[in-house]
Amino acid sequence: MIGYVGSMPGKVFSEREFTLVKKILASGETIDKHNHPGFTVLVTIVKGEIKVVLNDDEDREFKPGKVLKFDGENYISIEAMQPSEFFVTLIKKDN
Repeated sequence: MIGYVGSMPGKVFSEREFTLVKKILASGETIDKHNHPGFTVLVTIVKGEIKVVLNDDEDREFKPGKVLKFDGENYISIEAMQPSEFFVTLIKKDN
């Protein structure tokens, strides 16, 4: 098989250079503050609306079509403003 299609929530792809995770949150559901040292992080929303807080001082609301990029040394927390689906891509940094 040349191509693989992943669609289930959780870890979709995991390779040496990157990991792709699909998250599905109900309205009001949260992901507690955490970070991903050693990675560049991309958050791509595909359904709903989420509020992202970085380092407790920068917050933004995201709807489909938007992509957030940040250094994984920073802390992130997420709250679903409505039922939401998004992908988190963790890209390993060169050390």
